[in-house]
Amino acid sequence: MANIITKVNRAFDNPTSIQPWLETNRRKVARWIGRREIGPLLGGLTAGVFDWNAYTNYLAWRGSTELVVREINGSDMVLDPKMSGISQELIMYGGREELSASLYQQELERLAAESNSPVTALEIGANIGYYALLEANVLGDSGRILAFEPDPRNIEILSKSIDRNGYGDLIDVDRVAVGDSDGSVTFNLLPLSNKSHVDEESFTRKHDIERQVTVPQKTISTVLDEKGIEPDAINVVRMDVEGYEAQVFRGMSDVLESDQPLVLFFELHSSRLDDEAMERIFRTLEDANMEIVAVTDLEGPMWYEVQLPWDSFDELREIDDTHSVHLILRRTG
Repeated sequence: MANIITKVNRAFDNPTSIQPWLETNRRKVARWIGRREIGPLLGGLTAGVFDWNAYTNYLAWRGSTELVVREINGSDMVLDPKMSGISQELIMYGGREELSASLYQQELERLAAESNSPVTALEIGANIGYYALLEANVLGDSGRILAFEPDPRNIEILSKSIDRNGYGDLIDVDRVAVGDSDGSVTFNLLPLSNKSHVDEESFTRKHDIERQVTVPQKTISTVLDEKGIEPDAINVVRMDVEGYEAQVFRGMSDVLESDQPLVLFFELHSSRLDDEAMERIFRTLEDANMEIVAVTDLEGPMWYEVQLPWDSFDELREIDDTHSVHLILRRTG
């Protein structure tokens, strides 16, 4: 009850926040009722009042090693109710970033239909596989997904989903960070597994860190050379690297400099990038002849997004540093 009182007091202190808060919770309740999902509904209500989710805690209580399986985007996805972040969000809502995911799926389908050769995707920051599984489901036997994820907690869950769906021949998983140099880096593990990131002084908040581990880092150029894959064979790049975007792009210049068709989908963490890094990213994309397909922004719940009316890099340059946006771009070749 103290939690709801605190929220009410904050609302009175900042009246402009009342309407967005009400709209966010209206969408959540409407989604659960529309899907007849009583467990998530009760969990959401208890989380709102007591800051304690009865549903996910019940699922975790059933067994210390028991996992949950949900069908999401056409694949069975293994989820851990004890893991804060994406796992719990998908258990509660059955999806996330749904507008971006739908637009991205359309680009994958278009690319697969137009391509005369197998589609090879780079999945950088694969986490527990929300997008890797979508890619495998859409591309099928005509696709190959090279997934990179340095967090061992995420890899364990992702591997279970790959095995459950029989995607072992489609998805290769490397436990490495991707950046602009080869070697090792400090990786910050956060309670929210999808917020873990390579340690960068510019945006690390020490109180958020659960623990730090040293992980190998490679450039995409190095990985492709080791696997015997030509840079112009890469058709898709999807990444979410929590503010490490500029470094990843520097390490995959040969992919970006290719003249082959390419779909690029990534989250731009403007709140974690300074002006110089942002400009470097935009110039890299312009030099690679990438054109903007869509820009989306979360509005309220983690699944609900709106498409922003931006179609130029000059408009993107005006973005503020208070939030992140998803960018879907293409190069037609």
